[in-house]
Order: sequence, then structure tokens, then C-alpha cells
Amino acid sequence: MGLVVTVGVWECAPCREEYESYPVHEMMTVKSGSVTLTDPGGRAETYTAGDTFFVVKGAKCTWENTETLKKFYMIAA
Repeated sequence: MGLVVTVGVWECAPCREEYESYPVHEMMTVKSGSVTLTDPGGRAETYTAGDTFFVVKGAKCTWENTETLKKFYMIAA
């Protein structure tokens, strides 16, 4: 079985999730709202409307959006 790629639009109310191991490779473009990703060392990056970023499969991070987030995503699993 080869690589499976999924794309779509996802919207979520405010939330906070801790990932011991991010489950997929995911490229995202924020359409509205914002999200902050924090690595285990405390380094935080905030992404807002128009920003595109990538999270590698297996990354340990905290995901937090304090307002409704809408994003376009592409997942490779």
C-alpha cells in the first residue's frame, strides 16, 4: 500500500491538545482564527490567517487555538 493523501477544510472551536506523537505529516493553511504550537522546550509559534505551516509525523507538541480555527489541510499518511 502506498502513501495516502487527504485534503479538506477543517473548523474547530477553541481547544488545547497535547501530542506525544503527531499521528500524520500535515501541511496546513490557516483560513481564519489562529493556532499556537509549542514544542517540548517551550518554543511557541503562532499561525494566523494566510500562514502555511507543516507538522511532521511523530512531532511532540501542544496545539492550542483560543478562538475558532478554520484551516485547509493536506495530510500524508
